[in-house]
Amino acid sequence: MPEPDEKKLRGMARSIDALFEEPEGSGGGGDVVWEPVAERSSRAEEADAEAFGIALDRFVDSRPLERDGRAQAVREEADALRDAGMLDPLADAVERLSLTTGDPLDEACVAMARRLLTPGVASRLAARLGATREEERRAALLSVCRSMGHEMALAVSDALSDTTDRFARRSFVDAMVAMGPDAMGVVETMVEDGRWFVIRNAVAILGEVGGDRAVELVTSSLAHPDARVRREALLSLAKVGGEDAGMLVYGMIEDPDPEVRLAAVMAAGELKVERALKPLLSMLEEESEPEVLVGVLHALGRLGDPGAVNSIEKRAVASFFSRPPTDVRIAAYRALVNIGTPHARKLLDDACEDKDLEVRTVVRQMVRAKAARKEAEQDATPPEASGSTRERSGTSPLDLPATGRDPGPSGRTGG
Repeated sequence: MPEPDEKKLRGMARSIDALFEEPEGSGGGGDVVWEPVAERSSRAEEADAEAFGIALDRFVDSRPLERDGRAQAVREEADALRDAGMLDPLADAVERLSLTTGDPLDEACVAMARRLLTPGVASRLAARLGATREEERRAALLSVCRSMGHEMALAVSDALSDTTDRFARRSFVDAMVAMGPDAMGVVETMVEDGRWFVIRNAVAILGEVGGDRAVELVTSSLAHPDARVRREALLSLAKVGGEDAGMLVYGMIEDPDPEVRLAAVMAAGELKVERALKPLLSMLEEESEPEVLVGVLHALGRLGDPGAVNSIEKRAVASFFSRPPTDVRIAAYRALVNIGTPHARKLLDDACEDKDLEVRTVVRQMVRAKAARKEAEQDATPPEASGSTRERSGTSPLDLPATGRDPGPSGRTGG
């Protein structure tokens, strides 16, 4: 008779087996027979990828009424591969079944793919998605993720947390977005994670998903102690858009971190948050970080308020007492192009002859591009709607010289 400790160990082994195997009834009674560990080990030794492939071919090629019998053979071969740790053939099968479902949907193939999709197989597929750089292959794997749903969402979220590769991160975010509602529960769990990079990833996904629920989930991230999370939250709000997103962005413009401030002002410009004009003008006077100043000028250009021209001028025009960085000056002139008041055009006209070669070159390009856009808009406007604008003005934007100077009353360039 076995010792008590040995009995306990045997009982534990049976319990562990029960977690992984489905019970089968014996005879007509209620007793349950559990598969011994040794039997599973024997099954693993019989794993045969080629035999699995043959069984899968027969299943896919069979008529709907024959599928049940063929499915049993696929499951048996798949279980042997799984027990042997041979997951790549199973991942290949999930891909094949997912991508050959056709229209109308072959529900039997989808059901079989999900039957084969264990956590380990899902992780293999996620790894393939992160590693591929071929767009066609990437699109196929995104389609697999979309078909497989929640199990793939868990695997992709884990892979997203582990990767440091930007391209892979983009692919994983796209996969979570593609899975839609199947991934949202996973994303909500990610938002509550204690690791900053997991929260950042969740916020990036929400920015792509959009909707009121996304804004609600992103809101808590704006108070996160890690600036990288706050920055990602602002970028996501700029993508989601809407009045609530604009209000949240407005409240972050004076964040202590310069990268977060930059994200906030860029988002304010993208969302055209009009109430942000006053704090943006204050920042234009007080901000010392050139990158943030460029963002502020971009936002002011997007808002297009004529009242900002005089403040922008201070960052555009170099003088004996002040010489802003070239990047800041170019950003200021770009904002003036967007605002387009007479005084803004005069400043651009002067900048076409600026002493700084880079500034002079870029401003001339901007003026030409603006004139070309205006010409294209006029060409696209029906004659009855335009009211013969060119006849009234006596000139065309393309009549402007390379310097972009406005024509005088006689049609000649002033100066």
